[in-house]
Amino acid sequence: MADQQLPPALAGDERFALLCELLDETLAELDLNVMLVYLIDLVKTSLLPTLADQFSLLDEAAWMLAESEEVKRNLIKSAAELHRFKGTPWAMREVIRLLGFGEVVLLEGLNNQVHNGSITRDGSHVHGAPSAWALYRVYLQRVITNDQAALLRRLLLSVAPTRCRLVSLDYQSVAIRHNGIARRDGQYNHGSS
Repeated sequence: MADQQLPPALAGDERFALLCELLDETLAELDLNVMLVYLIDLVKTSLLPTLADQFSLLDEAAWMLAESEEVKRNLIKSAAELHRFKGTPWAMREVIRLLGFGEVVLLEGLNNQVHNGSITRDGSHVHGAPSAWALYRVYLQRVITNDQAALLRRLLLSVAPTRCRLVSLDYQSVAIRHNGIARRDGQYNHGSS
């Protein structure tokens, strides 16, 4: 450890010089790796739930959706920023991205669409309901299971603006291949939750 530099007013007093030497000896014996818990990449895996609890992540569905150690570490690293921007579309996209579900498209304000050819009548918008301004849909680029969909809905309740209500998690554009991996056992549905 580098020698401590005493201010000139204290450098002349030998008691402070002895105290400084004693501190140098004591601090040289400390293992700083144990003390640096905020370097998330160096923390032992067993301490991740403790850090998640400190950042108020354990009671959220995000921690349950984080399936790998790397995703959990990334979630802890971004927790402060996610809490700061909670209630914004950016936070909704970012938490879904951090959890490994990829990029998403948010379709907000499902009412009062102008009939100018910019939207299609595919059921994604609501016609004639003035209260539908607060409804939104999430279009995923990856297939999710029904239990992931339930946790993602719960997560979006805590991250999305409180005035907004999720209508559906949609992944109809992503095909479930008939290759035997996705079985007809109720784990998946037909593209929307």
